[in-house]
Amino acid sequence: MHRKVISATLFAALLAFGPSMMVASSVPDWFRSVAQQPAKHYADDVNVAELLDETVVTVKDSGEIVTHCRIAIRILRPEGRDSATYPVHFDNETKINYLKGWSITAKGQEYEAKDKDIVELSTSTYEVFSDSKVRAIKVPGGDVGTVVGFEYEQKNRPYIFQDPWYFQGEDPVERTRYELHLPSGWEFRADWINYPETKPLEQNGVYAWEISDVPRIEKESNEPAARALAGRMLVTFFSEKIKSQTYKTWNDFGSWYSQLVAGTREPTPALQQKVKELAPASLPLLARIQALSRFAQRDIRYAAIEIGVGGYRPHAAGEIFSHRYGDCKDKATLLSSMLSQIGVKSYYLLIHTDRGIFTEKSPPHAGFNHLILAIQLPEASVDTPLAALYEHPKLGHLLIFDPTSELVPFGQLPFYEQDNYALLVADQGGELVRLPLSKPELNRITRTARLNLLPDGTLKGEVEEVQSGAEAFIGRSRFAHETEADRKKALEKILGNWVSTFQLDSVDAENLDNIDRDLVLRYKFTAEHYAKNAGSLLLIRPRVLGEKAGFVDGVKPRHYAYEFSGPTLQTDVFEISLPAGYKVDEMPEPAKANFSFGEYTSKTENSGALLKYSREYRIKGTLVPKDQIGELKKFFSQINLDEKNMAILKKSN
Repeated sequence: MHRKVISATLFAALLAFGPSMMVASSVPDWFRSVAQQPAKHYADDVNVAELLDETVVTVKDSGEIVTHCRIAIRILRPEGRDSATYPVHFDNETKINYLKGWSITAKGQEYEAKDKDIVELSTSTYEVFSDSKVRAIKVPGGDVGTVVGFEYEQKNRPYIFQDPWYFQGEDPVERTRYELHLPSGWEFRADWINYPETKPLEQNGVYAWEISDVPRIEKESNEPAARALAGRMLVTFFSEKIKSQTYKTWNDFGSWYSQLVAGTREPTPALQQKVKELAPASLPLLARIQALSRFAQRDIRYAAIEIGVGGYRPHAAGEIFSHRYGDCKDKATLLSSMLSQIGVKSYYLLIHTDRGIFTEKSPPHAGFNHLILAIQLPEASVDTPLAALYEHPKLGHLLIFDPTSELVPFGQLPFYEQDNYALLVADQGGELVRLPLSKPELNRITRTARLNLLPDGTLKGEVEEVQSGAEAFIGRSRFAHETEADRKKALEKILGNWVSTFQLDSVDAENLDNIDRDLVLRYKFTAEHYAKNAGSLLLIRPRVLGEKAGFVDGVKPRHYAYEFSGPTLQTDVFEISLPAGYKVDEMPEPAKANFSFGEYTSKTENSGALLKYSREYRIKGTLVPKDQIGELKKFFSQINLDEKNMAILKKSN
């Protein structure tokens, strides 16, 4: 269910092969005309500018779709040289009729790519096998000032009769065009996402949309996912001949998926026997559900085999159980089959792991990359609140569970699925639902440190961090599969952001594999010259570890909302025993910042030879809207000031 992307390793391989350097004599007129356009001025950090991005889509009455594309790109900075390589995705259901490339350098030299400048590679990363491939062409002369151009044609017969026009990305686009040719009797619907609608020009049954000067997606700290921001148009085709492959509503899409997966959850005798072993009738129902969920989560290895429609359709439950591996939709299918044998219904949930790509306004389309499960709980089984519980007006209590995520306990959701939209595939169709968001108190980091300060400024002592909920998931993601040595290196890297010179003396982790318990990290460290000597004074920062202040550029205007991973409640208590002969002369003032999206408080106390710093940091949601960025800056500024404040120690007489 994952969208195919080019991995860093694959992209490096594409760039590695070298192009020929033969001077071309067949540069097409369209490319030469575009390349001769006067260069526009862009910001200093713009690597390339797309001069033209043109797509012509021809739908045939048989349902075959032919796509013809032309792309022209001007390289503006050395970092933009990668644009001389252009990849085109395809699979067993897609044919690339041709792929061509040219370049015109700043000095007017013209080059054409040859057959040997084209390579084909598999895009498989997480899959055991996939028929998804890429054909890439690399043109010569790709340097600053060069204009590179590509032209290709594909044909395929899709499983879903929709075509997305992606016209906005990380580079500015000077001119982009989409042209649609439909056979007689066919209709279409155009849905616009994240961009003002543009009406097409229609002539003799041909529809054309054109947009000029499309701005790039700016890079900002903690911005939403690029696809949640990028403008695009989704074209859906309708014909009496392909009714089963086009969708006007999310309910229609859910019906299609129900038909696609029909029969995959039928159990085999071996699977039925396993259910009896794992979830005997003597156990309470919720315990039986949890036992089966744990099996799908921990005992079925994640691996994918995706060929053709296999990117959407899961394998049969008995096959998954027999092989003991599968991808997200396979693991959910197996669990759904097992649950049905104890009388518990469950429903597929199609979701994208990047929050914000789907919203309540999203038109029906297959842009999902993940599949999880909604487990219907009887009323009597819900006696304690569960963070992942969704109350459906008709289906009642639905416990959302992700059997792919091995580090998230039963009853909780990965942070990226919370407050996210998913397609609930029920018996009679589908609907887009918004998944629950946990409370800050369920995602905690509680850090306590007992430290000793020496007269030379050295600080040493022990720290305990207790992590729960989403914070425990993040912690386990960092440490669970590491060796003890690598775990220590990872922690050293984290501490290095907070303490300049230190030595990590010991590290101990508790409940790394027991995801139903809080994750506990204990470590000891020594930081030489942590406090600064100034004559008879010692200057020490009471906030020893952890930085809560995020970053928002104070110079450039903000374009997008600021996204937190999710609600959290984090507390720190640092107790610092003072060296003999010193007393506190000055302490930082208490800090307090209270906004709709978050709260922060701290205080520093002195009790004889003990300096105690404590604080609480609370984030209430996931998104701070653009119109509240000013308040977010104030929030971070007040936190930053508190985190840098110093206490002054003075030698007593």
